[in-house]
Amino acid sequence: MNETLRRTIPALDDRITRAEVRWLDTPGDSRRADGDATAGEGKEDAYLVAAMASAALAAAEAPAEFTDGMSLNDRKVAVDGAATAAAEKILQQAPFGIRVAAGEGERDDSPGAHSGQWLGAMDADATHVVDGVFDYVDGTELAATGQVGALSLGGFGDGVRPVPDLQAYAVLAPLDLLHDLDLMLRPEDGVVPQLDRIAAAVGKRPAELTVSTHSIASKPMHRALIELMRGRVGEVLVPEQVTVEPPYLLSLVGLSEPRIDSMIGAIGLSELAFAAGLVDLLAPRLGFAFRLASVSGPRAEPDLTCLDALFKFSEDEEAALRSSGWAKDRQYTSEDLVRPGTSRAAAVFAVTDNPALGIRGPEPHGEGVAHVEGFLVKPFAKVGRIRLDYRR
Repeated sequence: MNETLRRTIPALDDRITRAEVRWLDTPGDSRRADGDATAGEGKEDAYLVAAMASAALAAAEAPAEFTDGMSLNDRKVAVDGAATAAAEKILQQAPFGIRVAAGEGERDDSPGAHSGQWLGAMDADATHVVDGVFDYVDGTELAATGQVGALSLGGFGDGVRPVPDLQAYAVLAPLDLLHDLDLMLRPEDGVVPQLDRIAAAVGKRPAELTVSTHSIASKPMHRALIELMRGRVGEVLVPEQVTVEPPYLLSLVGLSEPRIDSMIGAIGLSELAFAAGLVDLLAPRLGFAFRLASVSGPRAEPDLTCLDALFKFSEDEEAALRSSGWAKDRQYTSEDLVRPGTSRAAAVFAVTDNPALGIRGPEPHGEGVAHVEGFLVKPFAKVGRIRLDYRR
């Protein structure tokens, strides 16, 4: 696999002068990563890596074009637009079809992938078709304001159910427990018994659990949930400003610290699709229980300190749910979103420095060269650290 990637990736983007791949020693299946991929999968991986690395580089360079007086929203649109154009330039060249099942941007008419989009070879010409999940810049505000933690994310799979651009309330837990968790209760009423069930399932006391949740910087709606969890578990990890989930999930194979036992809170459906695929690759004995949630509800009540507004859907949102076959009044699990064992690969690249994962955003490396750092994740928790050198 290493040689296939080193040879194929530079051929997809003439700015790439060198591709370095180093497979890490992570807990997972005992089979060697070098022998797991077929030739076809190796080519898929190369397109995924080249596209997401190109998105990361474009997003990192976009602030150089900002002008005085640009609003934050305009800066975010510029970052997303640059990343989208860069990634899709690579993906549109793929000899296989890419059916986008989840992506960011459709809801607010901002640049990005969107559910139902087609990339790569047209259906009649495609050698095969994969499902794609993309968030070309996860943490756009971080990238637009020069803060650490922004990532470029993309994944390929065979069994991703398309989702509308809404949210979910989700709980990460062992698979055997997912159907026993009642998420139809108010989150603040159900979270303590859920934590107790998770602790019992993983063989810990609740006070020994580490749980990641979501930032209250943009809206305080998580505040009551966070306080309830802090009164029950050992540590609650709360992002300072913007929630970017993959570093917490990559802690499951030792790529960041501390290792989480669960993730509980609101998450975009596209982010959940990527997270579910990543968990399928890294830790298939875990999964998400979730229920659908609103975007417009919290926007209409930004000062709430509870999650009640998550479940107040607008007419447009209810129409989107009906047309896509999702229901607001039932509970789902990861299996309803990503069929178990069908995730093929995920790519994670730094747009800005990511201390948690030990990867740096694109930066000069010698005259006229920039390098981009990230990871390629394959089944059985095989993780390759990637570094690409670009000619500027």
